[in-house]
Amino acid sequence: LTLLGYHSITDVDIDKNPSILQQFDKVIMLHNEYVTREMFDAITSHPNVIYLYPNALYAEIEVDYIDETITLIRGHDYPPEDPVSNGFDWPFDNTHPYEYDNECLNMEFYKVEPGWMTNCYPENLFLENNQTLIDLLRVLKDL
Repeated sequence: LTLLGYHSITDVDIDKNPSILQQFDKVIMLHNEYVTREMFDAITSHPNVIYLYPNALYAEIEVDYIDETITLIRGHDYPPEDPVSNGFDWPFDNTHPYEYDNECLNMEFYKVEPGWMTNCYPENLFLENNQTLIDLLRVLKDL
């Protein structure tokens, strides 16, 4: 996507400056599974997010940029005394059953509020089929 002129923003950029997303009409999320509360709020409040991978926004983490550490706060059945799957109790969690569809033979986008989600992991499909990648890029442009 970067090679095609799409602007790329890192998780750190969003965590340190959540309002950065407001300058974009559309946000395309990759496999951002572990995110801070600030990132989660910035992403889920954007009016048009395309979640290109299932299992996005699954676990809440805390980042200490001075010590360069990441701590799991909630999700992936943590904490043990009150285990939860999705760390944010997010109603649009599309992890199951799509998390393990690596073949992605029937990739589809379905509407969530606000934005779109896919039903499979697309990278193997892209590597094997250039036409599929071109078709996906057309769809992304129109969503």
